[in-house]
Amino acid sequence: MYIGYMGSVVFVVSRDYLLTPSDFQRSGEARWAEHDLILRKPVSQFKGPGLEKLSFRIQLRSDHGNIIVSPMEKLETLRQMRDTGAVFPLVIGGKPVTQNYWRIDSLSEGNNYFNALGKLIQTDVTVNLTEYDDSNYVEEQTKTDKYGAIYNVANIALGGLGGVL
Repeated sequence: MYIGYMGSVVFVVSRDYLLTPSDFQRSGEARWAEHDLILRKPVSQFKGPGLEKLSFRIQLRSDHGNIIVSPMEKLETLRQMRDTGAVFPLVIGGKPVTQNYWRIDSLSEGNNYFNALGKLIQTDVTVNLTEYDDSNYVEEQTKTDKYGAIYNVANIALGGLGGVL
């Protein structure tokens, strides 16, 4: 049975394959500013909602069912998502958890079991995610990207004059 997905990691439970999140915890907070006043109590100002945070555990095992799943391969996928700053949708039960994407802040690995050849056969991974609001996309574009794009358009429009601009 299909449960959901986190980027390229698909959560499934079946006779032949098992990869499901457990111990799912979600937290969020509001953003407030405190303004100090002389001889009076501070004044609070609501700034808006904060980013949601999620935490869950995944057990990666190679001995469940008929499909051989390499815990090390799945672990490397999660590490790569974390280390490259990948942002991705998180869908559980056919619905997105939020309308925004998510990022992996940290991974904690434990309960590692190895076979006689030293190959990882089981590990428990705790995944900590933070919501990623991509509405500031324009601000994230670097000046190099902006000027590079302008230069390329101008270069093509002027017939490829190269460094003459």
